[in-house]
Amino acid sequence: MDKKAEIKNKAQEYFDGGYNCCESVVLAVCDYFGTDKEMPLRIATPFGSGMSRNGSNCGALNAAFVCMGMMKGRSSNEDSRDASYLPADRIFNSFKEKFGSACCSDITGVNMRDPDEVARNKERMHKELCGPIVQEVTGWVIEELEK
Repeated sequence: MDKKAEIKNKAQEYFDGGYNCCESVVLAVCDYFGTDKEMPLRIATPFGSGMSRNGSNCGALNAAFVCMGMMKGRSSNEDSRDASYLPADRIFNSFKEKFGSACCSDITGVNMRDPDEVARNKERMHKELCGPIVQEVTGWVIEELEK
């Protein structure tokens, strides 16, 4: 198994282990590049479940933006934003093309604020939707960061 496939599996392991979608992608990317995980994990936490259970942007997609900022974000206002904007935009467009929407609620069909609805759909979402998305986005992030 190649390193990219291994890290996609690692993202799934994080997701299976109780981390949310955003956290799982960010942690796997940190593992891949050997970067510190504590602060990125803290930053990623509220972006899961469509931005804190609001069903908005998918947490895994949000993770791509966190990772681009973490690895390619600017360090002063004089630096160009393009190093992070352009790869994040490519991932955003690939995501919308593949999954039809950037919104968690559109993709899952679940109101993330309704605990009963989430519980009824948890296994389906985890295995059929969100887990594969976590892996896909992790792969896209790695590809973009290795360019």
